[in-house]
Amino acid sequence: MEMKFLLAATISTSVLISVYCRPRSINTNNKSQSNSPAIDAEKLLPPDHVDAVKFEKDGHINKDFHKEVFLGNHEEIDDEPIQIAEAKLVDIFHKIDKDTDGYLNEGELDSWILDKINEHMNEAMEENAAIFKHLDPDGDGYVEWKEYYKHFLLAKGHGLNETEKYLEDYDTDILQDDERDKLVWYKFKWTDADIKPIDNRLDVEEFFSFRHPEHSVQLIENMVLSIINSLDVDKDGKLTLKEFSKPDIMEEDPTTEKEREEEYKVREKEFVSAIDKNKDGVATKEEMMEYMNPRNPQQSLQEAKNLMSLMDDNKDGKLSVDEIKKHKDIFISSKIVNVKKVLHDEF
Repeated sequence: MEMKFLLAATISTSVLISVYCRPRSINTNNKSQSNSPAIDAEKLLPPDHVDAVKFEKDGHINKDFHKEVFLGNHEEIDDEPIQIAEAKLVDIFHKIDKDTDGYLNEGELDSWILDKINEHMNEAMEENAAIFKHLDPDGDGYVEWKEYYKHFLLAKGHGLNETEKYLEDYDTDILQDDERDKLVWYKFKWTDADIKPIDNRLDVEEFFSFRHPEHSVQLIENMVLSIINSLDVDKDGKLTLKEFSKPDIMEEDPTTEKEREEEYKVREKEFVSAIDKNKDGVATKEEMMEYMNPRNPQQSLQEAKNLMSLMDDNKDGKLSVDEIKKHKDIFISSKIVNVKKVLHDEF
């Protein structure tokens, strides 16, 4: 959704890159800079999907959210045969059951989910620090746009000499169309994160915001405004249940009618139970920000309530191991339908 807005900018891509990307100077004699190896492209780029965040960056609901906050590294379970995956699920049950009474109460679920959300955030911060260090070979505590730009080109397979020559004079256009479009997109993201001061370079905290805007209050606001602008049909700055649950953009998705109907239902439930806190029938910017902020302490409590409502069949306010196993499909991918689930198809 954000991408649709930005695609209009690709008409003037060359101008934007010339304005934003031209380095002040390139020190080709800097041995540590010149010999710096290319980093893996997937690690260099801001991730499309972020674990333990309820909303995807393209406006879709994160379908794996239940897994991510209950299982942690759910890929390990997704890749296992069903019997082993179920055994691991039972093992997690007993880890959550702190009072060892054989049941999970809402408080135990809340505490566990909060721990998992924090684990995802800590993993993201550790990975970000390692990537930042790689991009900051002179160790001055900043990554300039030209440094990021250089590593982007190296990660896309361009040679070091070719890349440095291009960064010096731009005489030879070595960019493919998709690379050019992505650079414009990332430059917008970079500019959003460059806030203290605005100097076309990022410190480690700003770089974290660039790669993970869901952990920055200011960038969460930018994301929310972009989503509202995309879904707000009557342009009143708020979202109605219909605008949120059945956005026009979903009709263009290459999914089946059944899949769209399922997401409509999920979005409607999310709007009613988690977003529209004052029950006035509209979602404001503030309500959307609370919903999207993974640091919001209400996130874990809300998810604990959601899981309880999904699995507490006898309505006794607690979950037994049999109820967890009965509803294992919430957490375990079906090996009959999909041998190895392709995770995080994006927004």
